Amino acid sequence: MRLYGLLAVFLFCISVLPASASWDQPIGPWQQVVDQDGIRIDVRPMLGTNVMAFRGQMKVHARLQSLVALVQDTENIPVWMHRIKRVTITQTIDDQDFNVYMQLHSPWPFRDRDAWLHTTFRQDMKTGVVTVHSDTVDGGEGLSQGCVRMPKMTTEWVFTPEQDGRVAVTFTGFGLPGGVVPDWAVNLVVTDLPFGSLRNMQRQILRVRYQGARFPGIQEITTLKHPVPAAQDTESR
Repeated sequence: MRLYGLLAVFLFCISVLPASASWDQPIGPWQQVVDQDGIRIDVRPMLGTNVMAFRGQMKVHARLQSLVALVQDTENIPVWMHRIKRVTITQTIDDQDFNVYMQLHSPWPFRDRDAWLHTTFRQDMKTGVVTVHSDTVDGGEGLSQGCVRMPKMTTEWVFTPEQDGRVAVTFTGFGLPGGVVPDWAVNLVVTDLPFGSLRNMQRQILRVRYQGARFPGIQEITTLKHPVPAAQDTESR
């Protein structure tokens, strides 16, 4: 089964926030905190909380269909996405629109989290840009044993093809964990989690299963001038 497993990484961005707070409003510019191995991580504050939103950016030699196939490969999610425990499609609305149930294994001493998400992906047919967006939805079944329900999370992956044959990858996210988790603990992983996932993506996208992937509804940009690197059949975390 294939799914938007990339959404699970949002579960890492955990914090406590009053229900009345306007958590989705940034209150400052992006500030760079990491620039390593071709990956840049920025953070910025959000209104009503001390927890930061994150933005990760890098460029890879890859096809758009390969990147989409990677983030939908449920079986391989635990190899490159941190702490994924379970991902299940609960409703397929159409080929680009899903409802998803997700569990995250949290580090000790925190309890695991779960959430219900609405996920969509779209491609701009003029620019070729692919956007995968996810937000929490109300309802869903009760909590799994030992889990704390995530009240809010939002994330977005944007794949932008460039003229030199590379794709610019942008990964942004912000989320609330439910329960009680100190802000300092959350901010420790705001940089580590997107950096680790992007670094693993660099390796995973070279695998044979993704280099030759075909995904209906995603078009490649034919003006690309440089070939993607040779495929490799390696596992990487």
